[in-house]
Amino acid sequence: MVLDIDLFRTEKGGNPDLIRESQRARFKDVTLVDDVISFDEQWRKEKFTADQLNRQKNSISKAIGEKMKKKEAQGTDDTVADDIVARLADLKLDELSKLTVVQLKKLRVLVDAKSEETAKNVVQLEAYRQGKLAQIGNILHNSVVVSNDEANNKVERTFGDLSTKKKYSHVDLVVMVDGFDGERGTVVAGGRGYFLKGPLVFLEQAIIQLALQRLNVKGYTPLYTPFFMRKEVMQEVAQLSQFDDELYKVSSKGSEIAGDTSVDEKYLIATSEQPIAAYHRNEWIKETELPIKYAGVSTCFRQEVGSHGRDTRGIFRVHQFEKIEQFVLCSPNDNESWVLFDEMIGNAESYYQELQIPYHVVNIVSGELNNAASKKLDLEAWFPGSGAFRELVSCSNCLDYQARRLKVRYGQTKKMSGETFQAYCAHGSNFGGKIYQ
Repeated sequence: MVLDIDLFRTEKGGNPDLIRESQRARFKDVTLVDDVISFDEQWRKEKFTADQLNRQKNSISKAIGEKMKKKEAQGTDDTVADDIVARLADLKLDELSKLTVVQLKKLRVLVDAKSEETAKNVVQLEAYRQGKLAQIGNILHNSVVVSNDEANNKVERTFGDLSTKKKYSHVDLVVMVDGFDGERGTVVAGGRGYFLKGPLVFLEQAIIQLALQRLNVKGYTPLYTPFFMRKEVMQEVAQLSQFDDELYKVSSKGSEIAGDTSVDEKYLIATSEQPIAAYHRNEWIKETELPIKYAGVSTCFRQEVGSHGRDTRGIFRVHQFEKIEQFVLCSPNDNESWVLFDEMIGNAESYYQELQIPYHVVNIVSGELNNAASKKLDLEAWFPGSGAFRELVSCSNCLDYQARRLKVRYGQTKKMSGETFQAYCAHGSNFGGKIYQ
């Protein structure tokens, strides 16, 4: 998950100051931008040298071939002048033609050694650059409230009766219908484990079916995803902090071959957004096929590290739950991702209005956004028993931030057109959505 490197290159039309401003608004390290620029300049210099050296190898081989063809004396002294050695990547054909065959062969050995050294530098500098680049967040949309305090989330709109009624809480209700057993769940699964029972099982299945049906008629293809992902793929869709605070690691045998002791590392998904994001990994999508809309459904698994002390009464901040995910791939043209972003939060609102659940929609402040989101709207339902709003939907526009690392592209292949166009992505959970451009 990264920004386009050309955004850091002024000669390519990039605007590093815009990225610095966005980082500052996120209350993140602005010096990362300068680090990326520095490593990128070094990388491009080394990459140019590496390319020149590769061309030099061909030129030397050609020069040797010409001399052998003419049956020139090969010479006995392979000493190469210092000024020649100092310019290994910049030697001209006429300079090479003045050297003997043995000198050219010695020169090729020197070029090979220099080429190997330069290639290592290219790989190392790219790793440094990408490491810094991965820590920089997406460019914030200009409607995002700049604040590092979630108390300043902007309420965009409200729906329904928001008066406080304290007769029964959400916890009371699930107990009254005998639909939840947290005590036995904790014994079996550990902290915040639970069993759904009787009417709550039917209710959960009913609201999942309702959500899928509503999305399906609007052109969203239902997608039932895998529950775990390979490590190398998860690294392309999850932030580093998620591996420590959120994701469960699963280790298994590397293969089904008898005697194979290798270990395969996988991770349980925290959201169906993750496998759906990777669904078109390394693919070129025809522009005529866009936008592509998915309605993902899956069980999700989260460690919820750091939630100790928060209000977790009832089925909140649990380690396992079901979720519906809107996920859209679109082109970056004609502001399409923002139109679809509004569509997705609208889908979620229509759903909760149909269920007659009061809510408000809030614009999440800059300091609380994850790196991928350019903007995020949350739908928070009103819980009258506790007199509080609770997040049920999160809808984000990620532009091309995630699609870039996953190499999800659209249009003609680069080989055909000479250009690469990243898809845009948007997504939302609990009948929310994310957009990937």
